[in-house]
Amino acid sequence: MTAARGPLRPLYAQASGSPIRAMLALAGREGMVSLAGGHPDPALLPAAWLRESLLEVAGSLQGRNLQYGATEGLPVLREASAALLQQRGLAAQAENLLITTGSQQAIDLLARVLVEPGEGVAVESFNYPAALQAFRFAGARLVEVPTDAQGMDVEKLEALLRAESPRVLYVVPNFANPTGAVMPLARRLRLLELAAQYGVTLLEDDPYGELWFDAAPPPSLAQLNQQAGSPAQVAYMTSYSKVVAPALRLGVLLAPADIARGVVLAKQAADVHSGSLEQLTLAAMLVSDRLGPHLDLLRPAYAAKGRVLADALHAHCGGLLEFDRPQGGMFIWAKLSSALPLLPTQAWVDFGLANQVLVVPGAAFSISNNAQPWLRLSFANPAPEALRQGAERLGRGLRELAAKAAKH
Repeated sequence: MTAARGPLRPLYAQASGSPIRAMLALAGREGMVSLAGGHPDPALLPAAWLRESLLEVAGSLQGRNLQYGATEGLPVLREASAALLQQRGLAAQAENLLITTGSQQAIDLLARVLVEPGEGVAVESFNYPAALQAFRFAGARLVEVPTDAQGMDVEKLEALLRAESPRVLYVVPNFANPTGAVMPLARRLRLLELAAQYGVTLLEDDPYGELWFDAAPPPSLAQLNQQAGSPAQVAYMTSYSKVVAPALRLGVLLAPADIARGVVLAKQAADVHSGSLEQLTLAAMLVSDRLGPHLDLLRPAYAAKGRVLADALHAHCGGLLEFDRPQGGMFIWAKLSSALPLLPTQAWVDFGLANQVLVVPGAAFSISNNAQPWLRLSFANPAPEALRQGAERLGRGLRELAAKAAKH
């Protein structure tokens, strides 16, 4: 007789939670420095601008504003979002956009409507954990594509496309999470060629593309695809969390019409529509034309913080970590010296508690969850002095690990 299973589907009962989210509970401990979460700097979040927009929205609220809204999103926000995507070089019209509850929801809904259980989704060797989780919950078979300092290795991709026949490919071309890599133009063009040739739908996630420091990244895959008139299928998603505020939980999806229709149906079942008051507030912010100046503030501020952490890591972790200076985004992807042991995720949580500095190990971003010689270090949230203090604590802890490893 087969043993009865519990109330949860095995897919969920056996799933592990996000180690990054788990670390949030530890980040608030007194004296703790967190280099773990990719959260914006609270000092750079536009509280005054948002407050003014909230008051503007509240002052003109009528009963109709408190009704259910269209699943696709409020027209005023879709118009404002279309203007933003047009500034990024995309041929975007309001009627072709879908407002989502953060770009995370877009990933989840796309996984549901595009992937049958057992079908393949191609992803980079190291990837955003919540995207991997969404694909797993959709029953996808994850296909690992090798990654280097320039992102996905598209030359090695073709053999995988032939052998594994993935249905979908998920990629973050700009300042990827966790590696910070920017895919060069030549690779983007080759990726579009391969997608068209093998019938793979590209899911382009672009939460960090506006957070460039010295030079803007190449055009998006979606823009290049539109300009070339390519038959490749590209769904482009972006988030307002990193450039405006995560509390609004809003994102935008631009996808081919058949894919967009499927996502709308899935969203109707998921949450009917994203919050209308949040949408009205964000729309009021965007039509004020203050996003451009706000980005002009964010870029040098995050660039300076990236330099602070990089300099502090060189000073305190020399010989123990190898990394490139960030060119944008929120992260430094650091390779551990061979003198350091490979530790599982829980051991790095224990390391953080012992040394009062939280970091995210490479295992959290890998398909296998096996120990990896990498750490993701976020410079976005902590103040500069906390970044220096965190690097000092990290260096001290790593030296202790190396000393213990040398004795064995």
